[in-house]
Amino acid sequence: MSQLLCRISKLSSARNHFLCFRRSEFSTSTAAAATPYLLLGDDVVGKSPCGGKVVNFNLYDPRKQEQVKIENKILSKEVSKSRRIGSSRGWLALVNKKDLTVRLTNILNPSKKIISLPPITRDKYEHHVNVSVSSSNEEDCVVAVKFYGSRVSLCRPGDSEWTRIDVPCPSFHSSTVIYSERDRRFYLNNCNPDYTGPTDFTPKTGLPTPQLVESASGQSFIVLWFVERYTDKGEVATWGDARYINSKDLCRKTHKIMVFRQDEEQGIGPYTDDIGDLCIFLGENESFCLSAKDFPGLNPNSVYFAGHSSGFGICDLASRTIRYLSDSTPPPGRMFWLPPTMC
Repeated sequence: MSQLLCRISKLSSARNHFLCFRRSEFSTSTAAAATPYLLLGDDVVGKSPCGGKVVNFNLYDPRKQEQVKIENKILSKEVSKSRRIGSSRGWLALVNKKDLTVRLTNILNPSKKIISLPPITRDKYEHHVNVSVSSSNEEDCVVAVKFYGSRVSLCRPGDSEWTRIDVPCPSFHSSTVIYSERDRRFYLNNCNPDYTGPTDFTPKTGLPTPQLVESASGQSFIVLWFVERYTDKGEVATWGDARYINSKDLCRKTHKIMVFRQDEEQGIGPYTDDIGDLCIFLGENESFCLSAKDFPGLNPNSVYFAGHSSGFGICDLASRTIRYLSDSTPPPGRMFWLPPTMC
């Protein structure tokens, strides 16, 4: 298993509204698998004969810019008693609340079987940051789970336990893990405050979340996602300001998004506001990149973003404008973009 992580590389250092959904008209094995979706949550509508639950998944379709449902999906007893910890390459990763076993499932492609993995333990005060899976093929994938702190755990289907890798550098404690198809290895990304690279890389305001994303052609980008906090009076609540440490009335909004082309040798390259016909999807899961030409309705040269406390929207890179795709109160829980999957 030590071969699986070839190297760990530093790439850089309200008003309440109810979400309304239309009834889904598609089959989950055809149209649903051929478009990206934002997973907003699910509604339990019954119990299944196997002891699990029957749910309706609430999704947002960015191509049609409307909210839809996938109805009457049956979740096994084990899956229904699990919580989501991330998603990657179409896989939704869940950990059982009781025995800590991990499962991967693809809700958009019923032909994919559920992958069961051994229990994953965590140290006291640790929590999951994200999940990365090396392949959409259930027969040939490696799963990496990043914890807040100094640990990455790796496992492949059939393993009896997870392999733990301790990361010695403290600046990687809150970083995310991502699998590079181009390099065929996992990476950790990091936004180091000591970095002295491009202007505005280390902001005085806003909280940057760095993400590495690759296109199908092998282009690689580092995306910085800046989120500001605001009071109910519309005033900026600066991160680190002691007056707001325990405040629960602050709202979060995406302030700006910056894209840098990755330099294979130096890590981070020049800032760009032109990624051609590509669009990037940023959520609380592994990011991915699609060509707008292949998925009509998507906005080229844009970044789609979604956060559980800051809502979801789109950033046009050329004009540097941000537009929210819903004025509804963001749903509870983490928000995951699900890429198109192949049947």
